[in-house]
Amino acid sequence: MNYNEYLDLAVHTIAKNLKPDSQYLTAAAVGGLLRQASPEEDWRAFGKRTLSELLSELEHLGRLSIVKTEKGALAVALGNAASQPSVAIEKFNPLRKSIWDAFVLVSPEGRRFIHRRDGTVRVALDIAPPPADDWAEIFPITTETQINWARDFIAEGHSDKVDLALQTVLEDNWHPQMFARLLKQSDEKLAHLWNRFRSAKVSNAVQEWLTQNLLPSTFAFQSSAKNQPRTVGMQNSIPEIGSAAPIDDSDEARKAILIALSTLPLEKLLEISIPAGVMISALSSAKLR
Repeated sequence: MNYNEYLDLAVHTIAKNLKPDSQYLTAAAVGGLLRQASPEEDWRAFGKRTLSELLSELEHLGRLSIVKTEKGALAVALGNAASQPSVAIEKFNPLRKSIWDAFVLVSPEGRRFIHRRDGTVRVALDIAPPPADDWAEIFPITTETQINWARDFIAEGHSDKVDLALQTVLEDNWHPQMFARLLKQSDEKLAHLWNRFRSAKVSNAVQEWLTQNLLPSTFAFQSSAKNQPRTVGMQNSIPEIGSAAPIDDSDEARKAILIALSTLPLEKLLEISIPAGVMISALSSAKLR
């Protein structure tokens, strides 16, 4: 492969992986995709010390534009940068409940992960489940980021009834639900607009994270497909508030319970009340083996 062919490959790879609801692809994602497309050689084989140098040359040739995401990360968009609309999205696809909770809720404490092959979400962990390479870590969206979203929302001038809500943005105990409640007291339609605005921001952040980690959108967004990724509905998963998904198969329930128990430290296992007869039977079986 010569240099021009590699440039063509880069543009083709970006175009192929741009999602319909996203106008850009992060540079980090482009690097991973290019390594997959051409594992034998990368941009260093053509005298480029970094991926940024390669992207800058493609921008100079007019084949793409270098932009910044809302978080300031380097990204690329096809076409002229001047003609590119804002990267902020105005519509969103509903997120799976477990994904929304993993990215937005502050509790439970601990690290959060998603399985790279089946989309199972695990939370409240100290380390990634084994094997660690099969899991991608989820980093919750910070309160500071959401406060900035609130400032952006107010700056858009949706209503002149935002004095009280604006004041809450500046308080140390700011919380998105409190912000929404105060908006609703002032104007219910304004609160609805804020909920949609925030949901779109969260969806955008999740989609960017999926792209960076080379994960499919189906892991995070709801669809009508029957075969959806699941969340282990035990201690290390975020519960579905108000309802619990029934487990049709007793074997699946047993597996879920055993997975949850396997993550507990010994001192926690000893706190679980197990019938004496069951314990004696298990110990006898272990000795026989």
